[in-house]
Formats: sequence, structure tokens, C-alpha cells
Amino acid sequence: MRRKIAMLLCASMAIGLLAGCGGSSEESKASESKEEKGADTSDKDSGEKVKLTFWKSPHSDREDDIWAGMIEDFNKENPDIEVEFLNVAWDSVVEKETAAFSAGSGPDISFQTEQFPLYAKNGYLLSLDDYADEKKLSGYPESALEYCSHDGKLMGIPFVALNSVMFYNKDMFEEAGVTKVPETWEELREAAKKLTQDKDGDGETDQWGMMYEMDDYWQPLSYIIQAGADMWNKNLTNIGFNNEQGVEGLTFFDQLYHEDQVVLPLEKYTNKDEERSYFYNGQVAMFPQQIHYTNIIKEASDINLGAFALPAGPASDEEHAKWNFANIGMLSISSQTKYPDEAWKFVEYVTRPEVEKIYLSEVGFFSPQLATNDMMYEGDEIMAVAAEGIKKLQVSPASDYANAMLQNLKIMYENVARGEKSPADSIQAMYDSMKAISGE
Repeated sequence: MRRKIAMLLCASMAIGLLAGCGGSSEESKASESKEEKGADTSDKDSGEKVKLTFWKSPHSDREDDIWAGMIEDFNKENPDIEVEFLNVAWDSVVEKETAAFSAGSGPDISFQTEQFPLYAKNGYLLSLDDYADEKKLSGYPESALEYCSHDGKLMGIPFVALNSVMFYNKDMFEEAGVTKVPETWEELREAAKKLTQDKDGDGETDQWGMMYEMDDYWQPLSYIIQAGADMWNKNLTNIGFNNEQGVEGLTFFDQLYHEDQVVLPLEKYTNKDEERSYFYNGQVAMFPQQIHYTNIIKEASDINLGAFALPAGPASDEEHAKWNFANIGMLSISSQTKYPDEAWKFVEYVTRPEVEKIYLSEVGFFSPQLATNDMMYEGDEIMAVAAEGIKKLQVSPASDYANAMLQNLKIMYENVARGEKSPADSIQAMYDSMKAISGE
């Protein structure tokens, strides 16, 4: 992968997601494990149903129910196969998958995001080049297939495409006299100042212009990239924003918190539910998040919800200036599975446009396939905003060190938000931490 952090999905996509580099010894272990399993008496040889395990982390509170219905339909079409779904929490999925793959007992099928090179390098994922024919792949932009590949081999079928938007409370905008959604950093600051108010006149702020969700450390990164910095260095082993542009972006974030005081302070809440309630109850006006939060917000609140593209930063090129966190999630097959053919049947089934739209529309995602997007979200004002971004989806490169990046972003974010370190010192500390992990 080149130095650029963004890969653009082709413009035809109209509306319609983490130990080290493995050597030959690890690949040999994975291969031996597969051969040993293949030598065992299989369920299909004994006439019993083939049993497959499918692991995925949740994007919805209804994750289990949605997959239960889809798997039931698959099992009806394939009565000789039985799929077991396991909902694995995001904060433990890398640890659990790494342990399972290392023990030779990884899930037959798994949902993979930017951490997949970690498994591919160790030989834990099956190349799908022999399964996915030209007809199957013809509906995907080449850049999506490149993202899902490692060393020239396809390691998964693209399944979800997501990006981020700025959710906002339309009624609060109207009451504050904000008649135009912000399109630049300065417009964002001015709008947030108008929206930050002492409603009851007691001398204390009780309405804020913005908030950033606890534990989502991708959103503040937008300012760093929009200032002109890159997420990764050229080897995808350390940050690419230990520079003037990176400091400029994080300084803007710092200004919103401390100089302008327009962001809901961290001390106002102790968990996500408490934090989100400020937005749900009309005490916070703007909330940058991934597009699938549309359904989460609508189910929890009756606010007059709107959305707009994240305001552009000062970077000289549009690719950086309009960056927002986006990603592709894919379905992969373990190289350790005893039943690669049956696992492929499930992956192929789930990624059919008429099937995957069931999951995507329930959760609030898009697909890398134009044919699927054409079936969803007609007339939906908020999804239409995200769809414009999907046309040029800027996907962060996959890396062995994605999980380390996420954990260090969390520390960097809190250091600045709590006023414990300057933007420059926070970035340097993150760089040093990543260097200690990767050696680069």
C-alpha cells in the first residue's frame, strides 16, 4: 500500500471495521493444522450436518436477532449445513481471534476489518481466489477488492461500507439562529459557540454545541487528517502525523474543548449511555459518528434529527480536507476450516445483494456493491448525505498495527480533552508508544 491514507471507491457507487509479522513457521503451523483436520472423519462423511462457526462483532443491539433470521434462511437453502453465530465484543475480538487461530481452532467464517493483515501474514485466512469468479466480483470496485487483498490474494469478500457524518438537532439549530450547516472548521466553531448556552441563567453551561462519543477515537482523528497529515507512515507501522499538520489538526480539537468550551466535558458522564443521553435529550446539538448510528439515535430519541458532511479542514487537497472515518468490512474464511466449500457457500449467500441488504438496511450501512445500495434508503434524507460520501469512500489502510493505533488514539484523545498534555506532546507520546510496539 502506498503512503496515502485514502483509497477511493469508484464514483459509480451511488446510493444506490488487530501478533506481529508471521514467518514461514507460523504459516506451516496453520497448514499442518488444516491437514490434520482434513484427515479427521468429517461430519459430511458421516452423513451428519456440516457445522460452521461464524464470528462477528456487533453493529446493532439486534445483531443476534438479525443474523438468526438470515442464518435460518441459509440453512433452509442448505439443509446439510448448520451455521452457529457468535457475537464477539469489539474490545475482545482481536484477543479471542488471535488465541483461537493460534490454537488451530479459529472460526470457519469471520467478519474482518482493518486488522486482517495480522491474520493473513500468519496464514490464518484462506485465499478466495479459487472461489470468487469474475461474475461474483464484477459488482465491486477494484479499490474495494484491493483493500480486501494481501500479497495479491483476495482474503475476504467486501460486505459493508461505512462512513461518518455530523448528526445534528434541527430544532436546536433553529432556536440558536444557525440557518446554515457548517462547511468549514471556522463555520463549525461559530455554530458551536452559538449553540453552547446557559439556558437557565445560573451561570453554568447546560447546552453544548458538540460532543465526541466516549471510546470512539476515530472521529477526532478527522481534524488531523483534514489539516493535511496522513494516518500512517509509509510502512503502516507508525503514525504519519507527528508533524506540523498533525499538531495543527489536534490543536483545533483542543481549541473546541478548552478555548471555545463548546464540547460536552468528559466529567459530565461516566459511560456511553449517560453521554448519549445529552444528545437524545436536546442538551448537545452536534454529534459526529458513523452512519449506522442513525438507527441507534432514532430508536432512542424523537429529536428532529438531521445530518451533514463533516466540515472541511484547511488541507490543500480535497482528499485530506474532506476526510472522515470510513471503512470496509469483509467476510473471510479460515485456512484452518475443515469445510472450505461449505464456508464459501455461506459467504457467497450472505453477499448476494438481495440477502446482504437485509442486514445492511437493518443496521444502517451501505454495501460496496452498487446493486445492493440501489435497493435501500430511497427517500431517506440522512442516508442520502452519507451516500454522497460513499461515492468517494476514503478507506483507512489495513495494518497489523490497527489495534495499537486505536488504543493509542484513545490515550492521545484523553490527554488533550482533559488538558493533561499539549497537542504536540500528545502526538509525540503516541509516536513513541507506537515505535516501541512496531520497532519503527
